[in-house]
Amino acid sequence: MMKKRLAILGSTGSIGSQTLQIANRIENIEIVAISCGHNLSLFSKQLSEFHPPFAASLKKSDSLTDSFPETLFFHGEEGIERMLEKSRPDYVLLAVSGAAGLRFSLKAIEVCHRLCLANKESIVCGGDLLLKECARKGVELIPVDSEHSGLFQLLDGSRRPKRIIITASGGALRDWPLERIQNATIRDVLRHPVWSMGNRITVDSASMVNKGLEVIEAKYLFGFETNEIDTYICRNSFIHAGILYSDGVLKLHTGIPDMRIPIAYSLTYPERIQTIPEQSIVDVPMILEELPKERFPALTLAREICGVVSKQIAYNAADEVAVEAFMNGRMPFGGIYNIIEKTVERTADQNPVDYSQIIETDSVARKLAQEEVDRCY
Repeated sequence: MMKKRLAILGSTGSIGSQTLQIANRIENIEIVAISCGHNLSLFSKQLSEFHPPFAASLKKSDSLTDSFPETLFFHGEEGIERMLEKSRPDYVLLAVSGAAGLRFSLKAIEVCHRLCLANKESIVCGGDLLLKECARKGVELIPVDSEHSGLFQLLDGSRRPKRIIITASGGALRDWPLERIQNATIRDVLRHPVWSMGNRITVDSASMVNKGLEVIEAKYLFGFETNEIDTYICRNSFIHAGILYSDGVLKLHTGIPDMRIPIAYSLTYPERIQTIPEQSIVDVPMILEELPKERFPALTLAREICGVVSKQIAYNAADEVAVEAFMNGRMPFGGIYNIIEKTVERTADQNPVDYSQIIETDSVARKLAQEEVDRCY
């Protein structure tokens, strides 16, 4: 069997790093290209361990080029695109964070036949654009997020369920008194009860912006309206997703909360491989709790704007700006939602139809969000 050529974009992040370790153990996968943003120290270690023939970083590094003469290097966003062209991957796992991921997603599907997507902004900001291009080019799109991977596995196409379910751990502040959440510190917010993730997604888990983005993503990926998408808290994250049929039958996707499982599934689909030791499910709680709206207004807002692409873009852009301001000590945690709400309010209802219009909408939204940060804090 010929090996599948794999490119990993965002290899130094949590998902990218785990993907390298998993792919290296799969016999029919060959890692041919990796890219990173700014963590050149870790990138150097990955190059030394995995020896990909192609590599790219946002910033040019002569020291890396000199240290790894057997690797062909590229730099900048254009360089990452050229790396994809030159490396000719069969599969691309896209773990780049933020709205920038859409550019690389669109490029990836020009050269590969499977996109393993761990960048929800490609759908949130792109709307139907990426999905239509995948369909046009015959490219498989396999979601990597645990919840969407769960739904992908549950929705076998035989019968459309009445509702779908995605779960949330509730984040680091899920049991805090409502009046204290506003002034939670960076240290408080980053103390996630279940997952070990990057800073932005951990902050977004506490604010429930992350779940808002996932509701929007689920609409486009699976074709359900927001009133058909339920969200619940599962404290141990053992339940990832569910589907409810009209006859009352409920199917749940459950399992150990470990991102290595959906990463591996995206690479081996439709086959499965064991990535973690088998664990007993005896006495593991499988409990869903109602998600109180008053604690998580960002999720409510996401539901309200879902389907209006310009506002989806503004929601994501404002969150990126606001989280950066919070992490820099510029404003309190409670200010994140205020910035998102004001930015979305100031964004006109539009549905950009191509990449240039999407990027222009994103740029304007970021400026609006920064204006709100400067004005309020």
